[in-house]
Amino acid sequence: MGLMQGVVCEKPVGQIAAKALEAGLIVITAGSNVLRFVPPLIIEEKDVDEMISRLESIL
Repeated sequence: MGLMQGVVCEKPVGQIAAKALEAGLIVITAGSNVLRFVPPLIIEEKDVDEMISRLESIL
């Protein structure tokens, strides 16, 4: 059991996923324009905040 969240982007997400990996985020692509985040169900708020901060710096 876990958590899954998808973000639909207007542009292809391949480069975003590569930059996320460089920033320490593992994201999965779904098609050419969707990023999937699959953190553990017990993720803590501080970890979500860190993920969002890193993603914002990429975008």
